[in-house]
Amino acid sequence: MNKSLIVLFLAVLLFTVTGCGKTSSAPSSAEDLLEKAEQAMNELDSVHADIAYDESSVTSDPAKRTSKNVQVQADIEQNPLKVSEEVVWKIPKQGAKNIQLFRQGNQLAMQETLEEEKSEWQEMTEEQRTELLGVWVPFVSPVMDLSLLKPFIHDAEIAKIDYGYAVEFSLSPADYRQLMEVISVNSPQPENFVHTHSGFPVVEKLDVELTVNEETMFVTGMKMSANVTSYFGRDYIRYKQKLDAKYSYFNDIDAISTPKDAEMFE
Repeated sequence: MNKSLIVLFLAVLLFTVTGCGKTSSAPSSAEDLLEKAEQAMNELDSVHADIAYDESSVTSDPAKRTSKNVQVQADIEQNPLKVSEEVVWKIPKQGAKNIQLFRQGNQLAMQETLEEEKSEWQEMTEEQRTELLGVWVPFVSPVMDLSLLKPFIHDAEIAKIDYGYAVEFSLSPADYRQLMEVISVNSPQPENFVHTHSGFPVVEKLDVELTVNEETMFVTGMKMSANVTSYFGRDYIRYKQKLDAKYSYFNDIDAISTPKDAEMFE
């Protein structure tokens, strides 16, 4: 065998081995991808999150409409734990609130900006944070809690995208009830929350998409879009919800400084 044929043979062999290696490391299923993503996110040192959440509801009795919008810009460092969240909270006819949340270890505090004047830092509980952000946002801020999706992964579909993978979920009425039980852990009154979101649910749409980077297995985004009407006899509650969370600057955010004027962190 001459040299040119040997070189060609080795090149083909190398290409085949490399190709097989890439295939073997690729996720074999949606479950496998979720496990890999969860492990990668658990080992993450720092990350930035950009989160937007819109919710509106209509009730028949009493006839009432409500809506709100929450936007969060968050940075997180894992070791030691520090989380800085800039929150813009909007309700129609009530204007917007600009709030800074800061977490260090087990301590949590908030500072509100009113007419360009910042209030003093005040200690905050997890329940107060949930009441402010809503029951959905704590699952994605500051990092994605993949336990939210695990119960439904067996019916999910996986698709290849430019930089990695997308896992798509489309939930049934039975899945919706189960999801509400999971979400209710972030409600001040879980039993009441499950009741108002269950009844006889007609799910017009409840789609979730999770995107994952192929090389790092970091979660790059999560989108949820829901349009559900729950009937209670002749009465109903109609919900429309949209959640869009994006993650970036993996292990590459600026160092988070503890607020100097927050005495509870001294």
